Amino acid sequence: MYLPGVRARFKLLLFYLLYWLALFAVVRVVFLVFHGRQAATLPPTVLVGTLWHGFSLDLSASAYVSLLPFLLVALSTVRPLIRWAARILIAYTAVVTAALALLAAADLEIFRQWGRRIDAEVIQYFSHPREIWASAGSGPSWLLLSIFAAVTLLFVGLAGRFLRPIARSLPPVHPAGGLPLLFCTALLVIPGRGGIQQIPINQSSAYYSPLAFANQAALNVGWNFCDSWIRGLNRRDNPYLVMPADSARAVVKAAMTPSLGSPPPLFRVKRPNLLLIVWESFTARSVERLGGVAGATPEFDRRAGEGLLFRHLYAAGDRTDKGLAALLAGAPTVPNAAIMRVPSKSATLPMLSKDLGAAGYATSFYYGGELGFANLKSFVVEGRFDRAVGKEDFPSSAWNSKWGAHDEVVAERVLGDLRSTRSPFFVTWLTLSSHEPFDVPEPVRVPGEDAESRFLNSLAYTDHVLGEFLRRAESEPWWDRTLVVIVADHSKKLQRTDAAVPYKSAEGWYHIPMLWTGGALARRGEVMDAIASQTDLAPTLLGRLGLPGGAKYRFGRDLFSGAARPWAWYGFDDGFGLLTGTGSLVWEHIPNQITSSLGRVGARDLRLGRAMLQLSYQDYLDR
Repeated sequence: MYLPGVRARFKLLLFYLLYWLALFAVVRVVFLVFHGRQAATLPPTVLVGTLWHGFSLDLSASAYVSLLPFLLVALSTVRPLIRWAARILIAYTAVVTAALALLAAADLEIFRQWGRRIDAEVIQYFSHPREIWASAGSGPSWLLLSIFAAVTLLFVGLAGRFLRPIARSLPPVHPAGGLPLLFCTALLVIPGRGGIQQIPINQSSAYYSPLAFANQAALNVGWNFCDSWIRGLNRRDNPYLVMPADSARAVVKAAMTPSLGSPPPLFRVKRPNLLLIVWESFTARSVERLGGVAGATPEFDRRAGEGLLFRHLYAAGDRTDKGLAALLAGAPTVPNAAIMRVPSKSATLPMLSKDLGAAGYATSFYYGGELGFANLKSFVVEGRFDRAVGKEDFPSSAWNSKWGAHDEVVAERVLGDLRSTRSPFFVTWLTLSSHEPFDVPEPVRVPGEDAESRFLNSLAYTDHVLGEFLRRAESEPWWDRTLVVIVADHSKKLQRTDAAVPYKSAEGWYHIPMLWTGGALARRGEVMDAIASQTDLAPTLLGRLGLPGGAKYRFGRDLFSGAARPWAWYGFDDGFGLLTGTGSLVWEHIPNQITSSLGRVGARDLRLGRAMLQLSYQDYLDR
């Protein structure tokens, strides 16, 4: 009696998981048929790819909705619960099936109107029942209702035909038989998170094509909706409103007014190649030339004396996803959110890679880690990079870091690929090795076992790798026509050296280096003293290249056009920091006041900072 009872329950669990996978596959086919004109533009292999590349999200969603039923089946080993477990399982299945079918039906027309899959934003309509279907646009409600009914009836019928008989006829079994079933329930965490890899699954797993419709079709409608709900993307109120929108725009616009005419030429060629090296956690506190600790980054210090060093650059946020969004898309960091993690919003951003691609640049993105990190893959795909190289593109023998391939492995790949990359090119390389836990290859360059020493040693390793990379690059044919930009994704407070600095202060938490070098650079051995933000990089590069599009980066400015009022703004969990030519301040929403300041700051500075917070957060909500 023991083995047959357990075997029958495992059979039910398998069928139950297959039930949800079948539903999601059918829903995706319905989506493709409904949007047949767009689907018809996809090559056959890409069309089939929507099912293949959507499978991981389908499996993740199936695992999540199966948690309760799996637990019920495990509890059914307790004899009095057998009948109740079967009833609850079937009722739960019917309700969740109907809910997913309703989401899928509404999503069909919402995608037509909004250009993205349904997300939690639709919840705002629930308080107005008559507008629920109106939120799906002006499409034929009867057709959407028919699809909802057909999918619901089909799969509820399948549940009654195949799942219900098995659930109701489960033979009694000793309660100990529930142990392997509970273990099986616990194992759902693996498909739920997308596997045992370092980074849990996100929408990026469905992004596989430069064709936006293919990536959207591969998304799982239920997973996408629930993920956005958990992230609070249904929020529409702006808690940082302090002035009329027109007044806020006027304050920021006045602060961005250029003060200089045309600067002297920066480049020796008209259309230089661009190599953007985004250095993980590269704080200015590690650069001796910027007043930081001595000996951590000697190669950077040496190069800084030969190139154009930006002495007062500040990160827009405190994590990689926020830094990349600022550098490549000019997006400021807003409290309690990261726009790169929300593909439906990040897809609406301008992108340096898109603007340069439109100007004829070949574009590539390199990262030694998983491209699924923080929805990086979807961000890169939406940025229309011609090529994206991540951890999976290196042999497993090269995965010599906790996160993937160390910087020396990626450096070799970048150098090799550039030999066959057409000019002009725009290559972005996001380094990896100076990320926690700071385990880098020998030899030790900064001794010590405390956290600060280990961090500085990891920076010293990447500094060595980049120094060697640039030395070898100087002998390449493309070097004389290339601008190399080395900049941090974000800063990192030194735990020992800067233990006493005020919370979220500019110098201790957000000050980062940026160096321009390369054979195409005309100005060498100079220091740029303008106060700047990462959000200024894209409009600055486009402006200096004489390319259009800089005005789209509304929260940045061309640094070489000057500013009537020098300033840099950054956001964090529930507040912001502002640095000007006379001082700096940190403001926190709770307790609604400046919590630390340095130098001379006044009401005018606070007004600018709060105007930026209001506008940037509203911009995030509106995307």
